[in-house]
Amino acid sequence: MTGITPPVVTVAAGSRTVEIDTGELLFPGLVLAFCLFYYWDTRALPELSMLYAGPLLYATIALALVTAAVQAVSVGGGDGSSDERVESAAAAFDPDTDAGPDDEGIFTVRSAALLVALTAGYVLALEPIGFLTATVAFLAATLYLFGERNPLALAGYSLGFAVGVWLVFVQWLMIPL
Repeated sequence: MTGITPPVVTVAAGSRTVEIDTGELLFPGLVLAFCLFYYWDTRALPELSMLYAGPLLYATIALALVTAAVQAVSVGGGDGSSDERVESAAAAFDPDTDAGPDDEGIFTVRSAALLVALTAGYVLALEPIGFLTATVAFLAATLYLFGERNPLALAGYSLGFAVGVWLVFVQWLMIPL
């Protein structure tokens, strides 16, 4: 890696300390920036065109804020101790091997290359075999690649997610996939 560590901001208030990991704020911050851009870009549209976009925008903003709060902020006692969950997660991560103590390097260069190949195959397969079939196969293969071996879990997750996305887009939003 680069060896650059984003700063952790610590604020003490009475007997409590609040630690904010600025590196963990990057993704939710980007999501909030895109939400702001989306709102700014679509604010002049007629009211009917915003029928579904409004609630989706607000839900995305809420999810980004919750993600930022859960991932980046930890509250501890005044003695310098921080949240146990954060400490155990930090202790479980080894930046030299990019693997936790329980996994054996599941995300390696090989698995990253296979993921890129799977994604390319998925994009190419969408047109000839259709969204549902391609998505179920892609998700099952990706889950298998990253360690899921239970056939029921592979089928359940893949089929459930693909059908859920299809229902939202095709049935609810009436956007063909």
